[in-house]
Amino acid sequence: MKFSNVEFVVNSSSESPTFKTHDTIDGEILFTPQQETNIGDITITFKGTMRVEVENMNTHLALPFSSLRKPFLSMDMPINDYFGDINTLKPGKSYRLPFKFIIPEELPIHACRHQCANHQIQHEHLQLPASLSYRATQSHKVHDMSPEMAEVVYSINFALWERNGKAGRSKIQEATHLVQILPTRDEHPPILIPARNKYYRLRAEKSLSTGVLRHSRGKLVACSAQPPAIQLQSFQPTNTDASTSLKIDLRFDAAHLDKLPPSVFAAEFQLRAMTFFGLEAWQDYPDLTDVSAWGSRRDFWSDYVALTPIDDLKLEWKSQDEGDRTIFTASIETCVSLPTHRRYPPTFHSCFVSRVYALKATLFYRVHGNALGRSSISVSVPVEICPA
Repeated sequence: MKFSNVEFVVNSSSESPTFKTHDTIDGEILFTPQQETNIGDITITFKGTMRVEVENMNTHLALPFSSLRKPFLSMDMPINDYFGDINTLKPGKSYRLPFKFIIPEELPIHACRHQCANHQIQHEHLQLPASLSYRATQSHKVHDMSPEMAEVVYSINFALWERNGKAGRSKIQEATHLVQILPTRDEHPPILIPARNKYYRLRAEKSLSTGVLRHSRGKLVACSAQPPAIQLQSFQPTNTDASTSLKIDLRFDAAHLDKLPPSVFAAEFQLRAMTFFGLEAWQDYPDLTDVSAWGSRRDFWSDYVALTPIDDLKLEWKSQDEGDRTIFTASIETCVSLPTHRRYPPTFHSCFVSRVYALKATLFYRVHGNALGRSSISVSVPVEICPA
């Protein structure tokens, strides 16, 4: 069978456009049928689909991954009215089939049918998830730090059907055009971090010592908190507007009155993207305290991108005597921006896939009197990415 010629034309000023909530995706499909085609046998649909694969861990044999393909959004475009009294399309003749879809604010209620821990979880699951696509981003040479095993894909689908009498009809041809969706998401209040959480570390401390006998100089403590959300205009930031301000508070408890605080001279930052996915729907937010308790039907993927470091950090300590020791305090507040060689799907939690982010800051210091050696202390805080 010869396939009909199908070509998508999406109206946009960009080669790789990003569509947000309430945006209109319009254009046309150039269709040249190879045989006489009834207009009723053509469908044009805007679809959202999740694909998840999880490795089989219950056997020592090398088995294929268990997979799930879940459609969560489907919007049909009626085309009958466009052709008026014409019911059939002639073979060899080119036709322009228009389409127009408006990105909805939420998914229909039946998109989340499973039991949820509370109303807030179901509300999260009914928000449009952001495009998350390993294969799609590979073609654009700009990776969104997602695994090959989890995708959230939006597409405009053209389908040609064939009638089979009483059996109904079957699909004989399909063509797909992928689109990137950046849904609206409001910034949420800071989340509570369990003490056993291994991905976020809001407080870190180090015991400082010098010399062969490791004489104690005191204790260094670094603390931070969840910063304001990073606001995105598109998947790929084109300037430094995609940034946030991070504050780190330092405290040095000197072991004795004559001990001076360390010299903090540099800082490095990284944004870690964490993707949680599974074959079973999440009833609550992914539990980050014990990933091993998830079972064999859920998995986790982590990737990171380095942010601009601070190579010449100047820190001013303030001191206060407390009895036989001195307490030193200082703060660092800096702007961290997203680099442009990655895509950044906004934070989201859907039934089968979640994407969250962590911002890690590592401070480098030297103990007073040790000019050559250097040590480090790190904190890692949650950070949201939200469309502007």
